[in-house]
Amino acid sequence: MKTFTGWQYLLIDAANQFGLDKLTFEERINWTQTNLHQLEELADGKEFKERPLYLKAAMAIRTAQRNEPSGHLVGFDAVCSGMQIMSALTGCIEGARATGLVDQDIRADAYTDVTTKMCKLLGSINTIPRKKVKNAVMTALYASKKEPKKEFGEDTPELDAFWKALYAVAPGALDLLEDLIKSWRPYALHHSWKLPDGFTSHVKVMIPAKHRIEVDELDHSTFEYRYMVNEGERRGVKNPANIVHSIDGYVLRSLLRRCNYDRQRVDFVNNAITEERLARSMGQFQIATPDDTAIKYYLEQYARSGIADAVIIPHIDQTTVCFLSEEHLVGLHLIVKSMLEHQPFEVIAVHDEFKCHANNMNHLRSHYRNILAELADSNLLSDLLTQIGGVEGSYPKLTPDLGKYIRQSNYGLC
Repeated sequence: MKTFTGWQYLLIDAANQFGLDKLTFEERINWTQTNLHQLEELADGKEFKERPLYLKAAMAIRTAQRNEPSGHLVGFDAVCSGMQIMSALTGCIEGARATGLVDQDIRADAYTDVTTKMCKLLGSINTIPRKKVKNAVMTALYASKKEPKKEFGEDTPELDAFWKALYAVAPGALDLLEDLIKSWRPYALHHSWKLPDGFTSHVKVMIPAKHRIEVDELDHSTFEYRYMVNEGERRGVKNPANIVHSIDGYVLRSLLRRCNYDRQRVDFVNNAITEERLARSMGQFQIATPDDTAIKYYLEQYARSGIADAVIIPHIDQTTVCFLSEEHLVGLHLIVKSMLEHQPFEVIAVHDEFKCHANNMNHLRSHYRNILAELADSNLLSDLLTQIGGVEGSYPKLTPDLGKYIRQSNYGLC
């Protein structure tokens, strides 16, 4: 992964807020350096959505030039986070490439890719606005048929080209979309599943209902009261959005745990794991059954999903560490060591945008990349579908070793 200094991240941030976030990191740095003498003047007389944030970024640069600390936070966004997560889960290298997880020297843009392919299919160039495509893609991956029709019409060549282009860019995500729709349990009152860190998503099936109320005191006048009721439906399309958003939340929690941690505690766990792995290499194994409820709970989460998570760290000591399988131990050790490479730092997140001090952004990007790679290597998709459907199964990966490519990426966050 390409790394940058805190100063360079300030330059990147200014370019981002000026609307140049589709450029490579180096191009953004060069643009800001070239315009360093006129950053404030560039915003004079111009109104754009990020103008206040751009001026704030310029102020942070001036503060740094005076060698004064500012505490300015730099924010990076995930590239089309829904498609990114769905592609990682399915091992889809095409979708991973379109969302910055593959090809480390290219600033990916899935929405532009879909737009370009649509234009080629329609035999026209630059006639489809990217904004229309973005609106359609964002909702289509969560099972919306209405929004794409709103943007491109019903039974039109444009609509047909949209679906073909989207499938060409992210086939794994679209195949997964259909499977998540099929995971709906007819007439169930809710759908529930546990994420790898033990958090439970419990989504009630709520449908609209109405009732006419008669008021005797108002000469028997009536009005219609509309409300939602927990009642099952034979068919539903809400599972794709709910499931993918729950994984998005898991990614966020995992990132926060790895960035802002108790160093003394993590040092202790690192030593405990090192000692346990050394003992096992010498043929010394402790055979026992954990009686601690918490450690048993998190071992169950790992057994299902195959994802090691820092959430178990508070429950690891010289006794409980022996209960982890070799694979679990190795996975957790990699996480712990990556955390200890840098001092703990705070992160502010709004959905799929992550902000931290410029001096910490290398480590935030590295942790995010590793978490997406772990999703690609895991059995999480099989685990979730098994939990929801109640029938054990396995979801095949399109590219079994996609995690290897993700760990070399640069633009998953940008």
